[in-house]
Amino acid sequence: MEFNYFGRSTWKAAGLLGVALLTGCVQKFSHVNDTIKEAVYGFDDITMTAEDINKLPYASSYMRFNDGARVFMVLAFAEKNPATGITQLKWVSSDNAMVVTENGKVIKTLKLPTENLARRSNFTSQPHTNSDSQTYNEWLEGKVQHATYDWPKGNHYGYQADITLKKQGKQKLDSVIWSKNTTQWQEQVHLPQLDQSFTNQYWITDNGNVVKSIQYVGPDMTRIEIDILKPFAE
Repeated sequence: MEFNYFGRSTWKAAGLLGVALLTGCVQKFSHVNDTIKEAVYGFDDITMTAEDINKLPYASSYMRFNDGARVFMVLAFAEKNPATGITQLKWVSSDNAMVVTENGKVIKTLKLPTENLARRSNFTSQPHTNSDSQTYNEWLEGKVQHATYDWPKGNHYGYQADITLKKQGKQKLDSVIWSKNTTQWQEQVHLPQLDQSFTNQYWITDNGNVVKSIQYVGPDMTRIEIDILKPFAE
């Protein structure tokens, strides 16, 4: 069966969570778009002040999809994955589009106007715990890991991936509310069934938190750039 790579569609802007709805500050945040349908067309990069970010009682991030505008996303749900014990972070828009991450890796997307990821299941020989040291041990140079990718469009499920990590070096990152020393990692993902590969990038703090990433939902598919503003505190 020939695999449809879905193209490299450009999403000009992602949907935003209804910040006004969450905070009650309708007037203050009236300039922030709250639906994907509206955001797709010609929105400029969103820029939030430190005061705006700190006033919100939620973790938050900037996201950019393909070459679209930068948007502001708020964490709506944090739930344990019963299969792994890892906390899933669910970033949603007001019209229920969603990006789900585990340990900073995108494992699922819903209702994006471009390609979606039904599931990325990560396999590791190391047991998962809640400790930062165990989480950070996932990032070992040269260690071959495995995952399964599922894409809903065309019902493409069960594609096995071989994953290799490579350390790129140290880098200091600054956001509007924090400054952190990080290690940049490159994740090379190869899908033998498709003979296709792609590369993800992660910036990780000393305690194992991913604070920035550039990830693809699949080969020649949607690129998602994530910059954490206010980190999730478990």
